[in-house]
Amino acid sequence: EYTKLNPLRLVPTLVDGDIVVSDSLAILLYLEDKFPEHPLLPDDLHLKAVSLQVAALVGSNIQPFQNLGFLNLIEEKFGPEERLAWPKHFIEKGFTALEKLLKDVAGKYSVGDQLTLADIFLGPQVYNARRFNVDMSKFPTLNRINQELAELPEFQAALPERQPDAKA
Repeated sequence: EYTKLNPLRLVPTLVDGDIVVSDSLAILLYLEDKFPEHPLLPDDLHLKAVSLQVAALVGSNIQPFQNLGFLNLIEEKFGPEERLAWPKHFIEKGFTALEKLLKDVAGKYSVGDQLTLADIFLGPQVYNARRFNVDMSKFPTLNRINQELAELPEFQAALPERQPDAKA
């Protein structure tokens, strides 16, 4: 049944009336346009570009290496010890780039003091980094931003263990 909505059978998928949108970035940009009173992108063009860069870097260069299908393939081809090594490598490589990218623009959050698309992508990725034993002390800017995000009720409610289908 889900394949009718999303042929790749991946999550997330947003259904808004007759409109079906798949992929985190596409969904968030859809919501950005639908609810302009709650902007996810800064007005400042530079900060907007940085926010989009963060989202793209996480969504395209870090997160895909943590998908279950990828992890199962790595374990099958290279052994169980590699199942953690590969995602950890790509998280650390991506976080090194993010640390440099955000160094001069971070405020309370990723790009200043406004919660943006960058933070929505960063928060879950830091959570996953801990799953893959990434030493977050090597990324002080990302760690500090994540501590701010962890205080927000919306981010607390979004934690994987708080989802209705979370495994005990």
